[in-house]
Amino acid sequence: MKNAARIARLDLTLLWRNRTGMFTVVGMPVMFAALLLRAGDDAVAQGAEILGMFLLFAVFSHLVSVFTARREDHSLKRLRGTSLSDAEILGGSVLAAAGMYAVQALALLAVMGIALGGGLPADPLLMLAGMAGGVAVFAVLAFVVSGLSPTAESTQLTVLPILFACLFGVMLPVDAMPGAVQEAVRWIPLAPVTEIIQTGYLGRDFTSAGDHAPLGFTEAWTACLRPFAVLLLWALAGRAAAARRFRWEPRHA
Repeated sequence: MKNAARIARLDLTLLWRNRTGMFTVVGMPVMFAALLLRAGDDAVAQGAEILGMFLLFAVFSHLVSVFTARREDHSLKRLRGTSLSDAEILGGSVLAAAGMYAVQALALLAVMGIALGGGLPADPLLMLAGMAGGVAVFAVLAFVVSGLSPTAESTQLTVLPILFACLFGVMLPVDAMPGAVQEAVRWIPLAPVTEIIQTGYLGRDFTSAGDHAPLGFTEAWTACLRPFAVLLLWALAGRAAAARRFRWEPRHA
């Protein structure tokens, strides 16, 4: 754990020196939060969705860029030649991304609770479980996409299919879509995360179409079993794909 923390500290130091990376990880979430303050009556529910969207920038896009750049400049290969294990090398970067996401989430939760009058989450543990599941899923997807990215510059394009799919799933009114489309959208990797976060924060059922009825503690966890199952499937599929696609050395090596 100590070695992973050292890698995480290195990641954060390098991010601080990278203006483009800082804007992607910090600037874009701040922009989303500012837009949220101008939203209407559904601002708190939208804020819960944005909590999930932050994963796309702080975890997914960031890790794709980090892993690809380090692979291409042979840093991953050199790190692998030290006493560090593979899990420590990769886990340190994931730890840094998770830390950045946690800071962003806490800041937005403060905005939602104070500026928007949302108060405290109805079930913080359920929210935390959904956010942690999201970190795991988008980390393994980052491993896969990094392996498919030939250069660090190309990651700006290779991340787009997943980014667009996820943004499509959370920014459009799912409840107004036809039943078959609703079901398809709920299989997009970000959808189960936002369903769990919204249900946990607001204490209402966001796991299915309808009036979002109030739920008790046990009812909320039961309602979220399906989203958790979808996250698990994505994590397992991503782990299998990452084992085949993630690379430690450049293609030309």
